Amino acid sequence: MWPPDSRTGFGIPSRRAAAALRALVCAACLFGGAPVSQGQGATVSGETLALRGKDVRRAEKVLDKLRLLDEAAAAPGDGDDFRRRARKFYPGLSVTVADMRPSDLKTDLDTAVFLYEDVARRWAASGDSAADCERERPDLYLPLCRGLGGGTARQLLLAKAGLHARWAAAVVKTYRGEGDGETSRLLSEMRAARARDALIAARVSEALRALEGLVSVPPTYADYQEHGAAAKVSFESLDAESADALGRARALLGGMPRGPAYYHLSSAWRSYTDGLFWYRKVHASRKKVVSAASGFGRDPLQELRLDADHVGYAAVTNWRTAAKYTRLAEQSLPEAALTR
Repeated sequence: MWPPDSRTGFGIPSRRAAAALRALVCAACLFGGAPVSQGQGATVSGETLALRGKDVRRAEKVLDKLRLLDEAAAAPGDGDDFRRRARKFYPGLSVTVADMRPSDLKTDLDTAVFLYEDVARRWAASGDSAADCERERPDLYLPLCRGLGGGTARQLLLAKAGLHARWAAAVVKTYRGEGDGETSRLLSEMRAARARDALIAARVSEALRALEGLVSVPPTYADYQEHGAAAKVSFESLDAESADALGRARALLGGMPRGPAYYHLSSAWRSYTDGLFWYRKVHASRKKVVSAASGFGRDPLQELRLDADHVGYAAVTNWRTAAKYTRLAEQSLPEAALTR
């Protein structure tokens, strides 16, 4: 199957994937759940001081519009006002946030903007379905979900968006010198979560790196033609191990905020998934299965008028790209997260 739409993210994991998510995140929380000792009192962190003034002004404008969306979502009625405002604000909000430099402020704004848009996109369906708390990230979103006391999926999306918007607002207030005790608490909460985000990202990287040992990545098309192999193991082994690694990575990615590590790792995930999609086509083309009922199976590449060598090298190119994005993600993480 094709990878998920980059605009809609990785969705809600299946119950089996959610169980793996809980186990992996809880393991991360054993190391990352303690408060992070980097300016969690009333002092201003180095990153907050390094923010550009124009990024803070952009953030203030974005937060103003998110408040309007939140008010419209809470108003009685069928959501017409919320969806009308969303149509007016998007994609402008996403563009504004995209122009900001990487920072915790941008990460939380980006996540909140995505979640409010998801509410608009799924207004009816998310309002009719109950929130499934057991599928949520246990250290961050599960408490929000349980706090709703049997609320809807829409209410949970709004609660998640509101959490990230509050964290972003706390960064802005601190930058403006308007911080107080509640602001300090929110910043402390955000930094502790960000430390766990890094540990989760490292586990995603670990899962994806395992695939590098299974695939061959010849540097040129000529080298690929000469060796004729895109994998170091049998098709069956690659297919099974890829499904396991990509499933674990997807479950973890679904609980990450939309920061640099998330974007690099999701690009790596999609590149591995794309490569596997085409590698399966090549395998089916070269290894037709004989069936007593239907004779030789169809050649999927012949139907698409594609050459097997070209498609096989496309798979290799995807896997090379995946490795590049995995490295970029690791470079964005603190060393401590990668060594735990």
